Amino acid sequence: MRIPVLIGASLLIASSTVMANDLQFQLGNHTAQLEFYTDSSALGYTGAELGFGGLVNSNHDVMGNVGIKVQGLEAGETPFSFGLGVKAYAGSIDKPNVDVGAIALGGLAKYTIPYRMPMAVVLKGYYAPGITTFGHGKSLSDVGLNYQLEVTPGATAYIGYRVLQTDLKNYGEYRLDNAMHIGIQLRF
Repeated sequence: MRIPVLIGASLLIASSTVMANDLQFQLGNHTAQLEFYTDSSALGYTGAELGFGGLVNSNHDVMGNVGIKVQGLEAGETPFSFGLGVKAYAGSIDKPNVDVGAIALGGLAKYTIPYRMPMAVVLKGYYAPGITTFGHGKSLSDVGLNYQLEVTPGATAYIGYRVLQTDLKNYGEYRLDNAMHIGIQLRF
């Protein structure tokens, strides 16, 4: 029941924005994630990306997020680019039946591999300490490493590894995702 609600809410949020710039769909053995990114001009601020997303796993855990990030372009001959952002997470963990929320700071580092078919390695990470984690959480971290291959100018495929975990009060460390995944990113 939670999967259709999560997907429906994500689609509703994305359709209420001016226009989605990116749609990302990621699958692992035990997880599915859907994210939409749009230009932040709908908020009256340009130069950033506004994102909405959600994850569900085989343990019936659900985690949604909303965030904003700013990412630079490669400068001159340098194949590196960097970005910074903030994300708000809200989720429900089925067992032990607790809710977790967090406001996390993070960023990304991207190395573009110069070749005829554009490729890149992207490291992303967000962290929320105890002061910005609420509900039954004491902290939250979300770290991922992806290898991307641009198939067409509007479509990128990727493979990677992600660890999304929270430290729960009275229950210890709990991982919502800790595995390899494959994904696609479609740009509109």
